[in-house]
Amino acid sequence: MKMWSQLRTLAGFAPLPWGIDLLLTDACNLRCTYCPITTDMVTRRPSAMMDTTKALAFLDSVASFKPMIRVFGGEPFLHPEWPRIFAAAVGHGMPITVVTNATRLVGRADDLVRSGLLAVGISVDPPEVHDRYRGKGTFAICEQVVREIQEAKQRLGSATPQIEIYTTVYEGTYASLIDWAEQLRDWHIDTLRFQHQIWLRTAQRPESEHLIEKAIGDSTFFRSDVDTYCSDEMPNVDPNVLEGQLRHLETAQYPYRLEFHPPLPVEEMMEFYRDPDFKRQTARSCTLISNYAFVDPRGRLYPCLTLDMGNVFERPFETVWNGQKFRAFRRLLRREQRLPLCERCPA
Repeated sequence: MKMWSQLRTLAGFAPLPWGIDLLLTDACNLRCTYCPITTDMVTRRPSAMMDTTKALAFLDSVASFKPMIRVFGGEPFLHPEWPRIFAAAVGHGMPITVVTNATRLVGRADDLVRSGLLAVGISVDPPEVHDRYRGKGTFAICEQVVREIQEAKQRLGSATPQIEIYTTVYEGTYASLIDWAEQLRDWHIDTLRFQHQIWLRTAQRPESEHLIEKAIGDSTFFRSDVDTYCSDEMPNVDPNVLEGQLRHLETAQYPYRLEFHPPLPVEEMMEFYRDPDFKRQTARSCTLISNYAFVDPRGRLYPCLTLDMGNVFERPFETVWNGQKFRAFRRLLRREQRLPLCERCPA
């Protein structure tokens, strides 16, 4: 039995995933200046809204193995029928979380608490830069929504949803991470996640596409946000300042969980920012392609990189998940460990 399992793994098969990102829409009501989705919306594609009937049927189809559903976007609360979709996941006994910019949630705290959500991740940056990069008045909205959720949880006697703050590390925030972490002591949150941005040298894209083309016969990304990751200029970040911030954060104690994505040692993160040809040493082998799935609003299943592996609204999930194309991609990643595109992956 063990040998059979090993042979299937070598052939690119994977067990059913423990988690699925369900993108209810790729539309967003904000235009954050550092976000690749913003550029993608402006330069290439019309936005899509997931068909509710198809979303409910999809949740029915994966209920047997009860994956964790993380609802994402775009901005997922732009979807007019999100309560039905949340309720379907909860009704099937699937844990559900969501990531949002919070701007659509003022006055909806009771609905969130009663929905059965385990966690709500709110994308917030320090107040001195949040509105500048995301839009005037948006920080105050985030602060209000967090407060309303806390009050609703207390009023309704619920421990959920937990509140997670997602903060992006970029030129506007990298020098104030410590101050921001201190401010959040009073927010009564459960998790603070610092998310480093992705970028790659221009040459790393064709290198990766060549490997993908040879492996699966198609290297076409169905979203153009990967274009915005390509740059031969290093980010406008002083690595020495950032190093001081990270070293303090890794030893400080906070009344909430602190996470870093990617979860690399500080020494390696400094190479991440100093070396244009950075190649990660920690956790080189990618496990995401074998335990996590991404489904876009049109039903396309993809392995983080937006390569269309097949449509799960048209074919059974298991058929696409372990289809010929996805198996070939897993074999490629098993051989290469990471593609040039993947060296700064947050996973």
